[in-house]
Amino acid sequence: MKEEIKKRLSTFFDSYPIKKYKKGQVLFEAGQSFDAVYWVKNGYLWAYDLNKEEKEIGIQVFQPLYYFPLIALKTGGKCQHRIESLTPVEILVAPKADFEKFLAKNPQIDEAINLSIIDKFMDLTAYMSQLVGGDAYAKVAGLIYNLAKEFGVSRSGKVNTKFKITHKFIASLTGLTRETVTLQMLKLEKNKVIDNERRQVTILDNKELKRILGY
Repeated sequence: MKEEIKKRLSTFFDSYPIKKYKKGQVLFEAGQSFDAVYWVKNGYLWAYDLNKEEKEIGIQVFQPLYYFPLIALKTGGKCQHRIESLTPVEILVAPKADFEKFLAKNPQIDEAINLSIIDKFMDLTAYMSQLVGGDAYAKVAGLIYNLAKEFGVSRSGKVNTKFKITHKFIASLTGLTRETVTLQMLKLEKNKVIDNERRQVTILDNKELKRILGY
């Protein structure tokens, strides 16, 4: 989404109340209705399900647009997953009716949101392909690549993620055990593809990371 569109959306949401959440707070449960549209001003959220053993199965990370409420706004659906704050989060909350009026007056923003949802869908399908077809090494590498692509900051040829990534978190998003994730992360570090000091992942060799994924 273009920066100009993001700025206009941010300006719209800035006139509405802000809610603050601590790290690890659950914002929505599966099956809950969205009563508003949300703009993540600061921080990150993630969506996950719980399996029969109460193990977290990660779905996606969010920032700045909160995609599930946007999809629900357009489809009338409910929240399909549990959504929790991955870091401390500040969210601006706008009533659905106000946001719908805003989009009606700004069709180019509505179109940009639709395109961003399609882009997110395409990213998810590509990632699902990696999860289904890749080995453990490729699965971990693919997750790091996708997180860095969406949330990374480039500095001196390296890409740093904006938030700390634990092995438990990677395991929940890849379907691997935490022990397997640790082995793959150590392998990526040994091959000098990433640095993982204090759980702050830095991509040292993006070209090699793409090669691992067949890009």
